[in-house]
Amino acid sequence: MEELITKYLENINPMIIFVAFVILIVGCWIIIKNRKLISELFNDLYNRKKNKEELLQTIKDNQSDIKAIMENRIHDREQSLAIQKELTEAQNKLSESLSNISKKIDDMKRKTDERFMESERKNNKRIRAELKDKISQSYRYYHSLGKINDMELEALEDLIDEYESAEGKNSFVHSVVQKEMYTWEKVSQM
Repeated sequence: MEELITKYLENINPMIIFVAFVILIVGCWIIIKNRKLISELFNDLYNRKKNKEELLQTIKDNQSDIKAIMENRIHDREQSLAIQKELTEAQNKLSESLSNISKKIDDMKRKTDERFMESERKNNKRIRAELKDKISQSYRYYHSLGKINDMELEALEDLIDEYESAEGKNSFVHSVVQKEMYTWEKVSQM
């Protein structure tokens, strides 16, 4: 092996060794001079690699967050649909209740109107009976006399008008009293 090294060293040109040595020294000098720049370059490469790994981890974390958000969105949509269904059912029940209340109010109004009409009918019947009685008393009194004054005739006419307003019709008031009262003798005062 020594022989090989000796043979190799004999073939080496001293100029090549000198140039290689100068290049080595210049290279070391450049490295030492620019060690800050080289250090920053290596730090930058390291930080880029670290940022890339952090970004990949963030993306992985965000994927699970996005998946959770999508699952929550599906859950929220289902919950929203359930709430909307409940609101629709509540609205339908409210509409039905309002409809029932409206029907009951209409029934109550109809029954009240019927009671009022019945009461009015009975009241009119009572009023007609009272008016008929007064007309009958006046008729008997003035018929027996065959005379009447203007004031009493007017009062009897008003009684007959009230009797007709109370739905009085087709009775002796029209067939007997009204026909005869204008035939009685008119006197100034009795």
